[in-house]
Amino acid sequence: MDYKYIEQLVDCYFEGETTLEEEQILRKFFAQEELPEHLRQWQPLFREQYALSEAHLDASFDERILALTGEYHVKAQPIPLRVRLRPLFRVAAFLAFAIVIGTAVEYSTNPSMEAPAGQVAVQEQDELNADEATPLDIRSAELMDTDTLKLQ
Repeated sequence: MDYKYIEQLVDCYFEGETTLEEEQILRKFFAQEELPEHLRQWQPLFREQYALSEAHLDASFDERILALTGEYHVKAQPIPLRVRLRPLFRVAAFLAFAIVIGTAVEYSTNPSMEAPAGQVAVQEQDELNADEATPLDIRSAELMDTDTLKLQ
């Protein structure tokens, strides 16, 4: 019998160039009892592969494994509303902080907003009165200031 085809398949097998059908041919060939002497060295390898390809798990295998491991159903935990809204709370806090800082910066840079309108009017009236004040009025104002300092 000519075994050139089998020898070529064995060479291709060890080079990794065989198809699944060619590997099946090799497994069946090496499953025989009578083989030529030069091909017997590969018989244990292909017999083991043939035995592994023929072995199948029975239908109850999955059931037995599931019974051993126990199948647990994980229930989804509800997420509270405040946890879901937490990113929005952070954004709102940031916006409030930005508005407060912006208002403070605008207030400090705009001179017309430094004093309330009533206080500005009183200061202007005091300045006008100071221009018209007599030396006697100035002296009495100084005395009143020193009296208030002594009381404190």
